Amino acid sequence: MSEKKVLPAVFCIFFFASCEPYTGASVANSSNQIVKVKISYSNNETVKKYVDGNKGFGNFVRFIWNYQGSDGKLISIDSTDYSATIELKPKDTLDIWGGIHQSDDFDEIDEVTISKDYNKKTIKGYDIQTKFEKQQGGLYIYTVK
Repeated sequence: MSEKKVLPAVFCIFFFASCEPYTGASVANSSNQIVKVKISYSNNETVKKYVDGNKGFGNFVRFIWNYQGSDGKLISIDSTDYSATIELKPKDTLDIWGGIHQSDDFDEIDEVTISKDYNKKTIKGYDIQTKFEKQQGGLYIYTVK
């Protein structure tokens, strides 16, 4: 009678993770009213690359809009001004910029204008880190109350 030896199988699993952190900025509407958010993008190389890759500014904005899935309504796109205006429904959150490989100083955004009723607040892109609340993992959120 021959004896069979079974060698234990060794499985190695390697998890690869990006060394680059996620950086993102969002506007959350915690009020019970519609809020308008106008995002004016910078005309820098990063934004131009995305605009060219999407075959125009309008397609670039629609790509971001479809990707982030807000319940709000895209109400205008201005290709000459590199801006888009969105109506943000109550209790909805709008991702205005973010992802891996994005800069952590938000120089892709010129400014964000948030309007509720007759109140208007404009935040420059370079001020997002100080005016938005920092969350875990490189996410910054501005909450409209």
